[in-house]
Amino acid sequence: MLADRLDVAGRLERRARSRRVRPGSPVPPPRVMIVDGASSTAAVVEVRAHDRPGLLWRIGRALGGHGLQIRAAQVDTLGAEAVDVFYVVDARDRPPADPSVLEAVRTDILKALA
Repeated sequence: MLADRLDVAGRLERRARSRRVRPGSPVPPPRVMIVDGASSTAAVVEVRAHDRPGLLWRIGRALGGHGLQIRAAQVDTLGAEAVDVFYVVDARDRPPADPSVLEAVRTDILKALA
C-alpha cells in the first residue's frame, strides 16, 4: 500500500459488495463529533458507526486528507458498533488552529462512511 501497488479502496469496495446484508436490522447513521476541551495538546474526534471492513482506513484517509496525524487513538467495538476516538494534530504537532478544518474533517469522515 505504501509503495502504491495495492488498491486498498478497490479491495474494500469488492469486499463490501460480497457481504450479505441482513434485512430488518436497522443500522444507525454514523456520527462524528469534535470534542471541545478534551485535550490541550490535540483535537479530539469521536466517531460512532456500524462496524464494517475498512472503517478505520476510511477514517484515517479522511484525517490524512486534511494533513492531520493521529497522535493517539482509542478504538472500541461494542457489539456491531464501533466507538473510536482519535487525538489528532497538524504538521506542527499542534491541534488544528482553524475551527473550519475540524468541521471539514467531520464532513469528510461522514462522507467516507456513507
